[in-house]
Amino acid sequence: MKQLLLLLLLSPLLTFAQKNKATFTPEEVRQDMAFLKKKFEKIHPGMYYYISKEAYLQKYDSLYNSVNQPLNYLEIFSILSNLVTNVKDGHTNLLFNKKRFDAKKTKYVPFYLRKISNKYYISLNYARDSSILRGSEVLAFNDEPITNLMQKLKPLVSSDNGNEVVKDYYTTGAFPNYFKRKYGELDSIKITYRLAKNDSILTKKVACLTNAEINKTSNKRYKSLTRPNFALKIIDSTNHISKLDITDFSMKDKFFDFDNRKFKRLLRTRFGEIKKLKVEHLIIDFRANGGGYIPNISRFLKYLSPTPFTLVDTLAFKKKAYFTLFKPQWIGPPLTMWMGFPKRKGEWMYRVNKRNDKQKPEKRLAYRGKTYFIIDPGCYSATTFTLNLAKDLGIGDKFIGQAVGGATWGSFAVNWQDFKLPNTKFIVHTPLMKIMHRLPNHVNKDFFLQPDFEVNRNYEELIKNNTSVIDFTVEMIRQSKLSALR
Repeated sequence: MKQLLLLLLLSPLLTFAQKNKATFTPEEVRQDMAFLKKKFEKIHPGMYYYISKEAYLQKYDSLYNSVNQPLNYLEIFSILSNLVTNVKDGHTNLLFNKKRFDAKKTKYVPFYLRKISNKYYISLNYARDSSILRGSEVLAFNDEPITNLMQKLKPLVSSDNGNEVVKDYYTTGAFPNYFKRKYGELDSIKITYRLAKNDSILTKKVACLTNAEINKTSNKRYKSLTRPNFALKIIDSTNHISKLDITDFSMKDKFFDFDNRKFKRLLRTRFGEIKKLKVEHLIIDFRANGGGYIPNISRFLKYLSPTPFTLVDTLAFKKKAYFTLFKPQWIGPPLTMWMGFPKRKGEWMYRVNKRNDKQKPEKRLAYRGKTYFIIDPGCYSATTFTLNLAKDLGIGDKFIGQAVGGATWGSFAVNWQDFKLPNTKFIVHTPLMKIMHRLPNHVNKDFFLQPDFEVNRNYEELIKNNTSVIDFTVEMIRQSKLSALR
């Protein structure tokens, strides 16, 4: 009885010690690596899709054999990240266990960066020291040259087919997050930077901040730089040019909105305003839109498409993932979904949509003016889905900006499982379905949708807080109208 009581008393302490272990043995790390690979092979629909089995196993064996001494938490994260990012799927990610880093208390480097012509500049400064100006060239953090540092961070970024442009995009635009994944939480950081005006090089030590502190500074310092979802703005009333920001394909009310009804309502409101304003040229800014709720794609495109269309060509998943997708305890779905995916091929179960007219165009508030899509590498998932389908349907007079981050054919998405590794307790975010877009016209033959006009971000834009791609698009529309009058 005494031994049982002692065990009960010690159990929380043992659990705490396990979750906060400083190092892990080679055997524990290798067990997690083997568990991860086996799980991927069982349920991940994209395993060995972008990388051959031979190439992946060669990488796996090399990493596995390199583990021959105890490793700390961050060292293990770097090794496991290689196994995750080498699947080469943007929806597959390795995450810290929330109990290891408290989201509310964790401190981050207070700088966001931008890469311009192979140099790195401060895009946003959330440090308490506001004298470190936006546009200053970053040379080093903690005496490590910025170019070397970025090369260390890029392997931590998952991207479709190993897209290097996407890796650049996220290591700069989400620099605090990826820095933490590589170096953990720091109380402060030393930054070495070059001033833009007089070429002086300065070094300062600044405190790292929590998300709450960063958000507070953002609201005060950079409120004018935010792009609210569904913001509609008249750019040129004379030429009837307006801009609509769509920064997220998910938007729902706080309570009892399981089907994103708020997105649907606001979408209708905006297109009602667009009709009332008699907009002739509509610029839709999708930059940094990482996706969201798939049904919202058809809700959006119904306002632009003059013809019926279908979103999805094929949905598929691995047979071994069936009860991961449809839990046995749910009773109904495990019984009915077997019939919902009637086709079988090898290890796959799938269904194909034969009709191409399931989504009907909007009638009363349909927009039939000219449309221009602003894109960048941050466009992914549902956004990439929307853009590729729009191009195939002939919607969008021009695509302007930079190539998108998601593949043209489709993605591994729809449903996910977050599973925990047995020893280190890292969380692996894993898609469970393969979804292929319905693109019957095959207009876009590029692996990543390319812009008709490439407009990259530049230094002047960074300093003046303007948007070169919007300026380019507006000027292009004006010149086109002038040309038509000649």
